[in-house]
Amino acid sequence: MKIPILSIITLILILNGCYMGKPLSGKKTLYIENTFETTVNNTFGNKYSDKLKWNDYRAAFMSGLKSEGNYYNLEAVDNNSQHPDFTIVIKSFSVNESSHSETVSDEKSPYNGKSFDLSSLDASSSFVLYKGNKETLLGEWSTSANKDEKISNNRNFGDYIFGANKDNSEYRYKELKDDICIDLSEKCGKHVIAKITRKISKNQ
Repeated sequence: MKIPILSIITLILILNGCYMGKPLSGKKTLYIENTFETTVNNTFGNKYSDKLKWNDYRAAFMSGLKSEGNYYNLEAVDNNSQHPDFTIVIKSFSVNESSHSETVSDEKSPYNGKSFDLSSLDASSSFVLYKGNKETLLGEWSTSANKDEKISNNRNFGDYIFGANKDNSEYRYKELKDDICIDLSEKCGKHVIAKITRKISKNQ
């Protein structure tokens, strides 16, 4: 059964909307309580993540928070003595990597039955938002950003150049960027801001 293209586009827009913030009507300030511990969980896969780089992931996460906050008129302040409009408490932040096996099931392909070991990664955070300097609780949420290695039989640029894989019988997997954990950490920070700006906008 073929899925209508319009349905696919609608689904993509809905999913992307979950990670889009809402610009505030005027400049607001945000104090970020960042005494949280950064954890790297890669017992079952460490192709891309490194426990020794936890501080790099933390820095990328904080960078995403601050840059996205500025984009949506929510400016981070250095301390809560500046009487911020809002306070966010980061309860947790982690980078997680795992691996799993995926087997090709295609009787027309010479790769039929071949298994590929694939990596899955995500950066996750839980957080609490308050109005003012922890005066009124506005909500508690969690969010994440993820990326997986995948196998594909689609023709790549080289296949078109050399006329290979015309029947889509060749399977391969594409590795992720070496610094994918940095990218996901920053994106997770941006997702946090997207969530809280939508909440703040509703209360304005």
